[in-house]
Amino acid sequence: MSRVPGSVGLGVVGMGRHGSRYVKHLLDGVPGCHLAAVSRTDTAAGRAFTERHGVPFFADWRELVTRSEVEAVVAVTPPGLNRDICLSAARAGKPMLIEKPLALTVAEGREMVDAARAAGVLLMTAQTLRFTPVLERLRSSLPLIAPLEYLSLTMRAERPPHTWLDDPAQAGGGVLLEIGIHLLDLIRYLTGEEAVEAAGEMDRRHTARVEDLAQVRFRLASGLPCYVEVSRVSGGRVCRAEAVGQAGQLLADVDRSLLTRIEGRAIAAAESVPDRPAVVMVLEAFARSLMTGAPVPVSGEDGLRAVAMAEACYRAAREGRPVPVNRTA
Repeated sequence: MSRVPGSVGLGVVGMGRHGSRYVKHLLDGVPGCHLAAVSRTDTAAGRAFTERHGVPFFADWRELVTRSEVEAVVAVTPPGLNRDICLSAARAGKPMLIEKPLALTVAEGREMVDAARAAGVLLMTAQTLRFTPVLERLRSSLPLIAPLEYLSLTMRAERPPHTWLDDPAQAGGGVLLEIGIHLLDLIRYLTGEEAVEAAGEMDRRHTARVEDLAQVRFRLASGLPCYVEVSRVSGGRVCRAEAVGQAGQLLADVDRSLLTRIEGRAIAAAESVPDRPAVVMVLEAFARSLMTGAPVPVSGEDGLRAVAMAEACYRAAREGRPVPVNRTA
C-alpha cells in the first residue's frame, strides 16, 4: 500500500473482537492516519482480509513491525504479548499505541516505558475510557459539587467468550487487570492525584485461575477514598462513575451517556452528552501527537501507574490487608 500524504501509516497487531474495531474505524477513515498493515494469528482470515481490502497481512507481527510502510504500531492483543511487541517496535524506531493494560506487571511496564524513552519514540496507552465524552463532562463538572468526599466507580460485564482471559500467562490477572484497569486509570484522570494505598477482595465465581469479581478501595495522597467494583458475572453491562461531594453528587452513566447532578433529594440537572466512539478519538489523538510532536494524552507512564495500582490490589487481596501502591513505578 502506498503512503498517504499527511497521514501516518499504522500497523495493527491483533484482530480479535477489540482489534477488529480499530481496523474497522481505520478503514472507514480516521483523520491523520490510515491502515498500512495488519497481523493476526488466524492466517486464513488474514489472507481473506487482504483480498477484500488490499491491506498487507503478516502472519508474524515481527515482520509487520519492520515494514517501511508501517510508521507506527498499534497493539490490540492479549497483554502477555505487549512487552515483546513494544520492545521490538522500539528497536525498529516505531511509535506505539498499546491497548490497556499496558503490561502484565510493573516490572514489564517499566521495561517498556524505558525502552521507548531510550529509542526516542512515543508510547501511548489506549485507556479509552478517558476519552468518553460523558466522563470528560463529569470531570469538568466536579467544581459544582466541591469539595469532593469520595468516588465510586463500577464496571460490570457478561462472562467473556475468549478463554485466554482465564490464563494468567496471557492475561496477567483477571477482571481487575482486564477491564478494571479502566477505572483505576480513571481515578487519576478525574482527581489528578496518585493512589498511595490499596485494599480489596477478589472472588472466582465462574473462573478457575483468575478473579471475575473484584471490590477494591484506594486512598489517595490527599486522603480521598475511592471505591471500585468490577465483575464479569452479570447478565448485562453497567459502567458508572459517581462523584460524591459536599455540595452534591454527579452520576455518569457511560452506557446511556447521561450525566445527572443531584442536590439534596432532587435531580438538579440531567444532561444527555453527545457520544462518539472512544477508539476513534484515541486514534485521532495518537495521530495528532505523531504529526505535531505534542505529548500523547495518555502516556506509557500513565499506563504503568494503572498497572501499579492493580498490582497493589492483588497483593492486598493475597495478604488480607491494605498495602502501599508502588509510586516509583
